[in-house]
Amino acid sequence: MGIGWLDFRSKEQKERDFRDFSERVFSGGLPHKRQVRERLREVSGAKDVTYLFLYYVALKDLLVRKPKMSFEEGLGQVCAEIQVMKLSPGEREAIRQVLKEDMDGKLGAESV
Repeated sequence: MGIGWLDFRSKEQKERDFRDFSERVFSGGLPHKRQVRERLREVSGAKDVTYLFLYYVALKDLLVRKPKMSFEEGLGQVCAEIQVMKLSPGEREAIRQVLKEDMDGKLGAESV
């Protein structure tokens, strides 16, 4: 595994890692991803949720890999690593709400 531009993995390994990541975070595929993004938009009230979605994806991946980690611990780690923007209390709550819905299986189903 590499850091940033120092990535020594083969093309096949990168593709395999991305596939594993995608299945871990969005088990329902592209429709699941779209539902999460739309739900973030609804809950946060923001028109552009690009950065909020970035934090969400990183946090969900972390919490799926480390299920004993709390939301606050995970968000603290993600915020320390990404540092693209400072999340407001409302944005933090939007991420918490959508993540709970997603982890409870309310998002990602084809019928939603």
